[in-house]
Amino acid sequence: MLTQAQADRLIAMLKEATRKEAFVWQQNQRQDELFVAVEDGKVQFYLSMKRNPFEIRLHLRTRDRDIGLVRVDGHLYHINPDGREIRDTPHIHVFREGFDQLPWAEPIDWYDPGNPLGTLQRFLDFVHARFPAGYQLDMF
Repeated sequence: MLTQAQADRLIAMLKEATRKEAFVWQQNQRQDELFVAVEDGKVQFYLSMKRNPFEIRLHLRTRDRDIGLVRVDGHLYHINPDGREIRDTPHIHVFREGFDQLPWAEPIDWYDPGNPLGTLQRFLDFVHARFPAGYQLDMF
């Protein structure tokens, strides 16, 4: 398990996708993209992405130990481990030391299935990641 300081450092690292061409985000299929930390080129991450007209799923995790770091959730209801409820709003789960599966969440106001590229960009900004060759939606 990671410490909170280690997880915070991993999330704060600038990350770049390893692909050389633009990322094309397909609808209705999960796509896993490999990212590496810019500072050393050794630390690797997977960004899992899935979208449809009603939902967007984004999840950043470490490659070596498959530890979830950040996940966006479009469900409109969530209960945190302390009993606090999030109602009627999408939320973001961020790693907290001592917990598996990212059970803690905070509301977000930038999740929009009608604007998948905008939602993706906000997530990429949050996790300090980028696609150097750009990204776009599929045409179908």
